[in-house]
Amino acid sequence: MSARPGLEIYGEYEIDYSERNIVSVSSNAPAKDYYKLLILHYLANENRVLKTIENSWISFKELDGGEAYFPAFKNRAIEPILKKYENNPMGIFEGAKSFDAKKIDTGTAGISINAFPKIKIAIILWAKDEEFSADCNMLFNPEIKNIFPTEDVAVLGGITAFLL
Repeated sequence: MSARPGLEIYGEYEIDYSERNIVSVSSNAPAKDYYKLLILHYLANENRVLKTIENSWISFKELDGGEAYFPAFKNRAIEPILKKYENNPMGIFEGAKSFDAKKIDTGTAGISINAFPKIKIAIILWAKDEEFSADCNMLFNPEIKNIFPTEDVAVLGGITAFLL
């Protein structure tokens, strides 16, 4: 028996219960361990969220322990995106094409990505000007608190930054 979660940001994975494995549908290779953990945590907890609220976002700092872990999260997830797009914030639209990202009306350039069916990630870039340096932020729909522990959100943010 197998199941196929719709994981837009990662591709599609098949869970083979009889073999106790998770395999990438596109490459037929076993998923990386941290992907497996995210997928299993998502499947175990998604039923805690009956409905998601559109256009509602929280920062990593609002997660349990997020304030203390934010500097590490910023280095892992926000800084790589900023470094890549600080001189061309609009380039994120091209970088996110394979994720079916939606443009959001905030910052200089903003996108929303469906990482999992009930998990959305917003990435907002601000262009530098005479007063301020370029900046970036990553936000999540509030329901993420009911599905993932803070450590998983940090991993998810890092993967997202790497794939963009």
